[in-house]
Amino acid sequence: MRYKAVIGLEIHVQLSTRTKAFCSCRADVFDLPPNTAICPVCT
Repeated sequence: MRYKAVIGLEIHVQLSTRTKAFCSCRADVFDLPPNTAICPVCT
């Protein structure tokens, strides 16, 4: 049996935008307590 190496890369960044990437929710929520800036579209 032969194996093929598969390597993945995951990057986390904070975008400098007013809204989230895939939703119109506000993106300036990094100073808020966890789980307080959620919506049905984002989660």
